[in-house]
Amino acid sequence: MPSLFIPRLRMRIRKISSNVGLREEYILIALSIAIGGATGLFAHVFFYLIEIAGNFAYGHGEHEGLFAGRSWMLIVLPAVGALLVGNITYFFAREAKGHGVPEVMDALYRRGGEIRPRVAAAKAVASALTIGSGGSAGTEGPIIQIGAAIGSSLGKFLHIPRRQRGIVVACGVSAGIGAIFNAPIAGVMFALEIFLKDFSFRTFSPVVFASVISCSIMHALRGSDVAIFEVEALRDVGYVFVGAELPLFLILGIVCALAAVLFTKTLYYTEDLTDELRFPEPLKPVIGAVLLGIAGMGYMMLDGDGGMPRFFGNGYAAIESTLSHGLLQQSIWALLALYFLKVLATSFTLGTGGSGGVFAPSLLMGASLGGAFAMALVSWGVIPSSSAPAYALVGMAALVAGTTHAPLTSIVMLYEITREPTVILPVMFAAIIATAGARVLLPDSIYTLKLRRRGVRIGAVADLSVLRRITVEDVRRVDVPTIQIEEPLQKLIDVASETDAVDFIIVDTDGAYQGMVTGDDIRTVLLQPEAVSLLLVSELVRHGVPTVSLGETLDVVLDRFARSDVQSLPIAREGDSSTVDGLITRHAVMDRYQEELDRGSA
Repeated sequence: MPSLFIPRLRMRIRKISSNVGLREEYILIALSIAIGGATGLFAHVFFYLIEIAGNFAYGHGEHEGLFAGRSWMLIVLPAVGALLVGNITYFFAREAKGHGVPEVMDALYRRGGEIRPRVAAAKAVASALTIGSGGSAGTEGPIIQIGAAIGSSLGKFLHIPRRQRGIVVACGVSAGIGAIFNAPIAGVMFALEIFLKDFSFRTFSPVVFASVISCSIMHALRGSDVAIFEVEALRDVGYVFVGAELPLFLILGIVCALAAVLFTKTLYYTEDLTDELRFPEPLKPVIGAVLLGIAGMGYMMLDGDGGMPRFFGNGYAAIESTLSHGLLQQSIWALLALYFLKVLATSFTLGTGGSGGVFAPSLLMGASLGGAFAMALVSWGVIPSSSAPAYALVGMAALVAGTTHAPLTSIVMLYEITREPTVILPVMFAAIIATAGARVLLPDSIYTLKLRRRGVRIGAVADLSVLRRITVEDVRRVDVPTIQIEEPLQKLIDVASETDAVDFIIVDTDGAYQGMVTGDDIRTVLLQPEAVSLLLVSELVRHGVPTVSLGETLDVVLDRFARSDVQSLPIAREGDSSTVDGLITRHAVMDRYQEELDRGSA
């Protein structure tokens, strides 16, 4: 019967793995290859959907498209696309709205890496409609969510343990970034630096395999292996970085840090305003699309070239012109205006519920700011005009680093999408400056700020990711007798002397959890033995001690320990916080954590 096929397939896979003697690491590598292949295929389809939507709306080659140079269509096309996107995300997969990365991180940290399979399809269609209709967004957020959904689904299908689910999700992230940007190393760095924060061999190997397979699939399907942006302007003049330019790149890094924080705050301010609007949820993206269209019409009237505004879509064409000799024909004010327009356009698109990423918009913002900075230096005679594109390129990496707080990813990504080695030193320097400056001004990145608002703690080291792989169920628990709240305190002391229990769970007459009495509380009372016979348990109970559940991870548990000032926490049954079964101690949590660290370093 078809209903028995999937369970039998799972059993057969596990049996083959056991018979062959495959270790966990090798099973993950085999799964990562499957994730990489599936994500590569999906990335190709996603590319194709964007091309179809974009060509239909704005034309390509001799085909004019619906736009055909008519300014009013700059409102109609994004609005229609936003209307479709709003309905797709609201009725089919609400996780697909926005830039997607926080939703993947939230699933990784709070739901054990579980992402619904439908998210991949919804995100692909919604983002293709957003970008193709002119919405200001990129492809990195969508492909991350698509790849993560593929990894999560395959991991769930094969019953991969929770402690390994984050790795298979990271494989999808790495494969998606590698495929969409033709940047396999950056894909690996992105997954490890932003998601897992863990560079051990156990996590590194499957993530690398997924990225390599995904990129290979894309090369085969698209028939090319070239950089997204060619920087021929620098190669034509033989640009060479000199140390005397470092102070200039220091200033550019600081400028990009300020610009990155401004972009992040503007995006979230727009989201907050949108959330407060009493307006049907599926229609909210249309508001942003109309504002985007109005800005586009104004730009078209001033620019006068009759084409799609440069800040519409993913902005790749505008980036290419900024990295070429064409930069010298652009004024400082036009480049600065492009930055501010891109900030507003992206906030209008994603802040109101559109679907897409923030990586490509950040690249254009950085290129325009770097270009404006370079043109100012050229006009003052500080640098030759031939060096100007280098500053635009460095600005790209610096602004991405400032928004994501991931300098390593930004550095590697910039190199892979341009294949330009001559600026690697200033790119490294400015990316670190921008990251440090942005972290001072805003501790959270554009990805983690949303999670912080939801109450999810974001760590900066691999140790926190280890804690997130372990649940309460994996930790040794202590079974202790329960004491009713109206019992005499003497009974509790008698039980304490007869058992090894230190802390006690207090319940009411119906067995519902009321609080705890700790060993410290008992010792305090025993200092005045004459009062023991006069007291009830209710006079000593701590009512504010929270419970934990078996499915919660240890980062959550440790946070509750810190807030409660106790050595034990009650374990509540799933879905019933009034029924408590045993305690979990700080000592047991730290022992289990140390075991995991020892296992990871082996």
